[in-house]
Amino acid sequence: MKTILVLNTGSSSVKASLLYSESEISGNNEPNRIVTAHGERLGTQDSFLRISISMNAANSILRQHQNTDDPGNKRELKRSDSLQLTSRATDRQKGNATEEQPVLIEEFAINEPNMSHKQAITVIIEQIKAHVPGLMETVAAVGHRVVHGGDKFSEASLVTDEVLNAIQNVSHLAPLHNPSNLEGIRIAKAVFPENVPSIAVFDTAFHSTMPAHAYTYPLPKEYAHHQIRKYGFHGTSVKYVTQVATRKLKQLNKGHRNLIVAHLGNGASVTAVVDGKGVDTSMEFTPLSGIMMGTRSGSVDPSIISYASQQMNKTPEEVLNDLNKKSGLYGVSGGHNDMRVIIERASNCDPDALLALEMFVYILSKYIAGFVVSCGGHLDALIFTAGIGEHSPLIRKLTIEKLSGILGGMRVDAERNEHDGRHSDGVITEDSQSCVAMVIPTDEEAMICRECQAFI
Repeated sequence: MKTILVLNTGSSSVKASLLYSESEISGNNEPNRIVTAHGERLGTQDSFLRISISMNAANSILRQHQNTDDPGNKRELKRSDSLQLTSRATDRQKGNATEEQPVLIEEFAINEPNMSHKQAITVIIEQIKAHVPGLMETVAAVGHRVVHGGDKFSEASLVTDEVLNAIQNVSHLAPLHNPSNLEGIRIAKAVFPENVPSIAVFDTAFHSTMPAHAYTYPLPKEYAHHQIRKYGFHGTSVKYVTQVATRKLKQLNKGHRNLIVAHLGNGASVTAVVDGKGVDTSMEFTPLSGIMMGTRSGSVDPSIISYASQQMNKTPEEVLNDLNKKSGLYGVSGGHNDMRVIIERASNCDPDALLALEMFVYILSKYIAGFVVSCGGHLDALIFTAGIGEHSPLIRKLTIEKLSGILGGMRVDAERNEHDGRHSDGVITEDSQSCVAMVIPTDEEAMICRECQAFI
């Protein structure tokens, strides 16, 4: 039994998950987590690691790996054994436990000042080895999230020296992300033997199918020579959600050709998908563009940068920093980027929170309506995902109500929406509509795991 280690290395953080796919034994193609780990504030005095291991899943994988020729020694792997993609993983696992087979989760923390990325990744691996000897020997590949692949990568790629150089050559397009992603790749290649490949999975790859009329800016041609075009982000999330939604829609005998995915977190985007391929998206040259976000403005008149610089005695860089870190929900509400807080304030008639809420829904709805055109004028399903999309019934309700006239009279089913579609195959609208709205929890790590399976 082979596992895949997924790494997401940020500028001051690292997230790691060890996953396996049940498809090898039960036909379930949803990967399951054996280990989750995250390190934060790396390179500072406050750096720390948190690691969780499902001992049930780990021991099952280990037994199968050690007894591949003896079916009698295999215990069927269960989804209830695996860790959940939530901060409440332990509670949810305990809820799935039975007297015959209690779920055992080992959780521990390491607080060590000035931990580097290499130290953090090394500690994660060493802790896994110490708690479950032999488990790391099941790793068949290491999958890496890479934010920007430019126009060079349209799919996941086996990391070679040539690929490393190509990623480096487009890193100026994502200076806050790609260098950290590259560091994670280099660390993994140094730590793991040569027969454990590293696979780069690009956020931009899903959007490489956009037609030229969608990704080209109406600028002088010389700008395109400097790689100035729309690239798109959140692609790994959108691809995962699209695959899950398509499968569910087929089972429900619903149309599944034209989808719009609203990935609504602190960073947020809207993507039009036709036949499983991205045809347009709101995040364009950088993750600053598009809809209103947690701290990012989304798309605004670019002349604001030079005007504000002159009028407010700020450099263009300072204005750009404001657009990235002090705008969006945070700027309009007066200091909060958490939608839950803003909704609470709005319920108490706070005018700034009410305005932020109304703007968020309006701008989101306007982009969704525009992308119906990208889908040929007909939409089969509107998909909500990520933190706000998955957990805010109010945002979904207000958005659907604003779009109802455009989307054939689509109406929210109050009970389904309140339960985030958990008991209705993700559907949160009434059954009578041809176009449905759904909630599909995203799982970028599971998508990276799937991409890696093609290489092992």
